[in-house]
Amino acid sequence: MKRYILILIFFPFLIFSQKLELQGLRELYCIKNCNKYKSEQIWVKQNNPPKGPQEKVYPKIKRMFSIPLEKRMKLYPFNQYDSIYIANPVYLKNNNEPRNYMDEKYHNEKRLLSKIEKDKFSDILFNYYYLNSFGVITRIHEEIGYDCIQFEYPKIILLFKRNGKFEKYIAFPDNGLNRYNFSNQEWSNFDWSMEKEDMILEFFKKDILPDQNCRREVYTPLPSPNKK
Repeated sequence: MKRYILILIFFPFLIFSQKLELQGLRELYCIKNCNKYKSEQIWVKQNNPPKGPQEKVYPKIKRMFSIPLEKRMKLYPFNQYDSIYIANPVYLKNNNEPRNYMDEKYHNEKRLLSKIEKDKFSDILFNYYYLNSFGVITRIHEEIGYDCIQFEYPKIILLFKRNGKFEKYIAFPDNGLNRYNFSNQEWSNFDWSMEKEDMILEFFKKDILPDQNCRREVYTPLPSPNKK
């Protein structure tokens, strides 16, 4: 019990330390827009977000840093979980949000991420940055009719495993529904944006089930017999 209490006390400190560590790594491995990034970090420390972009100038997500893989793997969540799996969902009618996407009943096909995939996923999280993006985290949720059940579910689910047990998940797209079970402190490590989400969905497009555009009859897959 004492050990558990110490972990609870120490964990917020680890999250805070990661923000400082990530900022230091980004400054060390910055490859473009470095002065603008440093200026924004000063504004962040002062709790004074920078002015918005000029008229007809739209900020874009960019690969501004080149933090190497071995250093990215020492950052949360990669340093806390043994492995990461990707799953596509089972569509269950009359089961509305919020949903616990760690529950097996939502998992159709599920597989372990390779080292190359963890490299790309962590690259998107930590080496890409969206300038002037403060407060831009999720899409606005739109109510969608029941004739298209795919749109009521995420396209993919990332599952984070430790000691043989899944503990965390992120389901994409978020669609303004906060489809994850990370705490606000944990989630703040990711600099989340819609653009990052789109990049992740594009990278894992081979895992997305067919008929997501609902042009044909709704496709409801059977649960995989090879669940792990």
